[in-house]
Amino acid sequence: MNSAENFMQNKQLSEQADSQPLQQLLTRPDIWQLANRQRQLRTGITTGYRGFDALLASRGWPRGATTELLVDKAGIGEMSLILTALAEMTRQNRMVILVNPPHIPYAPALVQAGVQLEKLLILHPRGQRDQLWAAEQSLQSGACGALVNWQGREMPADKDLRRLQIAARDGDCLHFHFRPGSVADSPSPASLRLKLQSDGEQLALQLLKQLNGKSGQRLHLARSPDLVRRDQPLH
Repeated sequence: MNSAENFMQNKQLSEQADSQPLQQLLTRPDIWQLANRQRQLRTGITTGYRGFDALLASRGWPRGATTELLVDKAGIGEMSLILTALAEMTRQNRMVILVNPPHIPYAPALVQAGVQLEKLLILHPRGQRDQLWAAEQSLQSGACGALVNWQGREMPADKDLRRLQIAARDGDCLHFHFRPGSVADSPSPASLRLKLQSDGEQLALQLLKQLNGKSGQRLHLARSPDLVRRDQPLH
């Protein structure tokens, strides 16, 4: 074998050796691939509002991602915004989990919206550490279609927010995180952030951030104020 043949053979072996570790990395489930993620984000779960869907990069709620809903006061009809998605998840035979809701969900309104109550689970873990653990385990379980949790008095650390975002991705779960409006200027790993306010019979939305899409838009949507029992707060 001459020197030219030796060179070509060694080059081929080197290329094969270099490509094998790369292929092994790409098949690992814990490696985040941007191209695959962008394809997934283009097909979201409809919000039930055609105009709102049109503003979102995924044409609906982003799958396998965290959506932050910033609300200063619970009970302004904010649950009506995510109701269509929750109903769709239960129709797909996936669980919808509420972690420490501030009010008792009003069952007749949920049923009327199409939510199958046998697929609805409400958790009441005590303390932020247990709440975050319950949310993370539920998100990455694969059985949960949508999880809704509410920030308590204590501000979660950035690393905790990132863990929830990753868990939502791994479990292909819709994650809605209600947080106070005061965190609007704080950075967040969430794929989508919305600020919600009550405006008469409507819900005023401001799109603060979305992955792979425009932000800054404002719109008003019809809301239902009868989704919670305001006279019976849970805590």
